[in-house]
Amino acid sequence: MAKPSTHETNKEIVSRWWSEYWGEPNPDIVDELAADDIRWYYPLAGEVQGREEVKKRIIGYKQRFPEGRFELTDELIAEGDRVVALWEGGGTHTGRSWELPLGSLPEASGEKAQYTGTTVFTVRDGQIIEEYGQADYFGVMQQLGLIEPQTD
Repeated sequence: MAKPSTHETNKEIVSRWWSEYWGEPNPDIVDELAADDIRWYYPLAGEVQGREEVKKRIIGYKQRFPEGRFELTDELIAEGDRVVALWEGGGTHTGRSWELPLGSLPEASGEKAQYTGTTVFTVRDGQIIEEYGQADYFGVMQQLGLIEPQTD
């Protein structure tokens, strides 16, 4: 049987990461699939480095949005050591308070946010060394009531 290409292997790693980190949060997946010094960056959430800090991010998200979910919306795209994921997700803020650059949400505010984004992963030697994402953060801030919607 033919061995999968690096692209296919990298897509399998990212697919598993997505379903176990962002789907049904399992912080232990970080120890299995991430490099010790993984870099994780989303503009709204900031940048962290290292497995323990990356685990804290998904734990913190689930403490704020306990039923929140993120799902891939298209096939993963792989080129070289990069894998690109298109996604959508969000949830209702029913958990702990949340400090954001443009304001804050009190505990269990009930505010809802659904949004889309794109994440680029770098995978080397079977481990994710970087997760860099962009999303509709302006829309998120509007949905959470932290900025006024634009009207024309």
